[in-house]
Amino acid sequence: MAFSSLTATREWLQKPEARRFMRAYRKAREWINTAAAAEIARAEQGFFPDVDPTVLTQTIAYYQQLGCWSPPVTIARATYEAALDVFLHSRLITRRHPYEQVVVPPPEE
Repeated sequence: MAFSSLTATREWLQKPEARRFMRAYRKAREWINTAAAAEIARAEQGFFPDVDPTVLTQTIAYYQQLGCWSPPVTIARATYEAALDVFLHSRLITRRHPYEQVVVPPPEE
């Protein structure tokens, strides 16, 4: 169950800022899927000053292999339902929340 997601209000998603943010987010997702893990680690090292660069590189490579940052920025219904299964099994939630109430398509570019 590896994936990344964002949280925003429905109102904010209608604003020009949301479109600009999503454009940058899509570009970043493309970069982390195509760049070498070492290149990403060098760019991110400042956020993790106490992490050994080799460990950071290996971690990023592992996340790339898991598909944590797959190109689609939307959350598919099947992915959402699988996440609910995990959260219910782990007792992190007590009931299923309807997809339509939780997931909203991101703004287009």
